[in-house]
Amino acid sequence: MKRPIATIALAQAPAAADPSAVDALRSRLAGSTAREHVVLDFLDDDLREVRSALAAVAAYVANVEAALGDGDPSQQRLLALALGGKPADRIEELASAVASVRRRLAQLATRM
Repeated sequence: MKRPIATIALAQAPAAADPSAVDALRSRLAGSTAREHVVLDFLDDDLREVRSALAAVAAYVANVEAALGDGDPSQQRLLALALGGKPADRIEELASAVASVRRRLAQLATRM
């Protein structure tokens, strides 16, 4: 059986999120002020939020694909997917978190 693309994206999201990436930059900025380290802490939190929201959206898409791929999807199941899960909320969270990551990266870049 062919795996849906969303399932693959969900499986790859945690692997792409290397928690040592921020730590590597933290080591490089070891002599910097505490402000840079606070920005790094916020960046780490923002990246965690991005991964969480992205995983939730990918899981929703995978659930929709699974329901559609079912031999005989029920009206109730499709309606539940249409009304539940709140994917739009998670997409808004994702957009906000990505904007925050970009802002923090710019802050760090100007201090390097």
